Amino acid sequence: MNFYALSGLFNAIAATTLGFFIYSRAPRNPKHQTYALFCLSVSIWSYSYFAWQLTESRELAFLFVRLLLAGAIFIPIFYFHHVLILLDRVQRHRIMLNVGYALAGIFLIADATPYMVRDLQPEMAFLHWPKPGALFHVFLAWFAGYAVYSTYLIAIEYRHATVLRRNQYLYLAIGSIIGYVGGATNFPLWYGVQIAPNGTILVSVYVSIVAYTMLRYRLLDFSVAVEKGLTYLLLILLVVLPAYPILLLAERGYFGTISYQFSLIALALFSLIVFAAYHLKPQAQSAVARMLFKGRHDMYETLSTFSKALVSILDLKTLTEEIVRTLVNAMSIRAVALYLLDKEKGVYVPASSHGLKWEDVLTHRLTVADPLPRHVSKTQALVVREELEHAHGNEQLFPVIESLRALQADVCIPFINKNALIGFCVLGPRTTDQMYSDQDLNLLMTLAQAAAIALDNAVLYEELKRSQTMVRRVDRLRSLETIAGGFAHEVRNPLTSIKTFIQLAPERKDDPEFIGHFGTVVAEDVARIERLIQEILDYARYMEPKFMEEDINDIVESCLYFVRIKAESKSVTLQKDLAGNLPPVTLDRQQIRQVLLNLLLNAIEAMGPAGGRLIVKTHRLTKSGGDSWVQVEVTDTGCGIAPGDLDHIFDPFYTTKHASDEREGTGLGLTIVHQIVQEHGGHITVDSAVGRGTTFLVNLPINPVAAHSTMGHARA
Repeated sequence: MNFYALSGLFNAIAATTLGFFIYSRAPRNPKHQTYALFCLSVSIWSYSYFAWQLTESRELAFLFVRLLLAGAIFIPIFYFHHVLILLDRVQRHRIMLNVGYALAGIFLIADATPYMVRDLQPEMAFLHWPKPGALFHVFLAWFAGYAVYSTYLIAIEYRHATVLRRNQYLYLAIGSIIGYVGGATNFPLWYGVQIAPNGTILVSVYVSIVAYTMLRYRLLDFSVAVEKGLTYLLLILLVVLPAYPILLLAERGYFGTISYQFSLIALALFSLIVFAAYHLKPQAQSAVARMLFKGRHDMYETLSTFSKALVSILDLKTLTEEIVRTLVNAMSIRAVALYLLDKEKGVYVPASSHGLKWEDVLTHRLTVADPLPRHVSKTQALVVREELEHAHGNEQLFPVIESLRALQADVCIPFINKNALIGFCVLGPRTTDQMYSDQDLNLLMTLAQAAAIALDNAVLYEELKRSQTMVRRVDRLRSLETIAGGFAHEVRNPLTSIKTFIQLAPERKDDPEFIGHFGTVVAEDVARIERLIQEILDYARYMEPKFMEEDINDIVESCLYFVRIKAESKSVTLQKDLAGNLPPVTLDRQQIRQVLLNLLLNAIEAMGPAGGRLIVKTHRLTKSGGDSWVQVEVTDTGCGIAPGDLDHIFDPFYTTKHASDEREGTGLGLTIVHQIVQEHGGHITVDSAVGRGTTFLVNLPINPVAAHSTMGHARA
């Protein structure tokens, strides 16, 4: 085997392998498709070149030269198409691209005629060297034009590209130039110029440069190449390899011998079988991954599963801790820190970390104007420190690199949602000292996209909870006006007795009966005042719900106690009918008081200046399934609610009160009432008729276990 045949074979194997790997990584990606087609055309040219250099037959030499040209015809147009997709310039060059494909089709048809190759003649050490036909000169000019213009487009884009893209473009451009120059050394002999095509081997140099680019700049991980190579080997062993001998046996059985013509047919059928076997690739690759790359396979499975489950976690603290924990366990990372944006302060603050002292993490609070957040927000892409460090002459990135070093980070993952950087995660080195592969980084970006949505949802959920808390506080404070009136009235009487005791004590200090009686009364009155003060403080101060067993009748009595003065001023008569022997109910006392006070005050206001009757009842209910409930019934004889309003009274900001009323409504009171009752696992209904009054029924489970678990899940 001579040097030229060997170089052709090496070129063919390298281009085929590279093209197959790239295509298999993302078969539906146009970038991968066009580059794989480019590699295919190089492979056809190289395999034909190899066979051409080995044959002594003039007929076979002619055949291989035409196959060689068929591959060469599509090299520049496939490469041009790939460059356009890579640079996102297809639409700008649509006409040029279509014309290129049309001319390639014409050249391919002409390849079967003397217009491309008119003859084969001995040249230098070559027995059958082609001589150009009339159309070959046009083809050669077209070939050079598209190749040069493709490289020109890469050079133009290089000046405006990111660091990683620059390195990719640089090496791809250099490799392409070397490959084209090497391949072009074959053309002088076509015109009788005595220059040997020694540059053919440079095509292999081009393939090697591309391979280096993929390894160095994470276009292709070496372990991935090994995995895919073993996958294809498995396919060959299981499917393809047994098929070829069968084809040869069929040839011998049919012809009695093995002929060249049938070998070509067998080769074509063999190729079809390879193509069919490719569809078994996922199963084969999965088997190889499980057997030989179990650790990485499990990691990808873990991260993929977790990225789908992220959106179900609403608690922000739980979510951030789970993201960090999963990254550490799945990818064996030594240190991880997750930062979230504090919108009010414009600062990215630590939310969770691993492998770092929390005190040290807290010291790193980055503003939106700091180099790293600004860079990540601008590029909206994953940042790898090593790639930035190899960006020659780009001084603008030095602050970003220093920021990554200060955070002990090798990689920074952005959390982008709605084109806004809501946070980021910095990853330290891996415990295995392995580099982050291209597949690792792609998987991390997939996780980051899912995490960004989940984090944004969790932040919104936290903001919603804070808003609900504020609204409830406002609603409580609105009720304090009424409570304060009742408090003033109730305090006045005990203060009168205390004042009387103080005034008479000097005169009757020697009267044991007086001192004993009034001493007891004063102590009771002081305790009463203290209880009233504590009730008001507890009501005004919102705290996290505290579920305890409470007497619902006692809560009703307390609420009636506070609204009594308001009712008397409105000529409203209070009536109560409280069921005896009601079991304790598990609830938050202050929240249920908020519910009842809201309903009672609304009922008083609904009856207007004319007054009326406000009736409060309690009942015990037994629902289907044997569950025990209590019911609080609040009925007024007021104006009632119109049928069109009944379906909306629990909607936020919907109110039947108007500015002319004594107390203008916000439309949030009944919304809060409805929400609190639901959070207790209960439900509230309303029945009303215009002119006759309204009845609210508050139904609460005695032991809302299911409600508690539901609430806990929602908060988690």
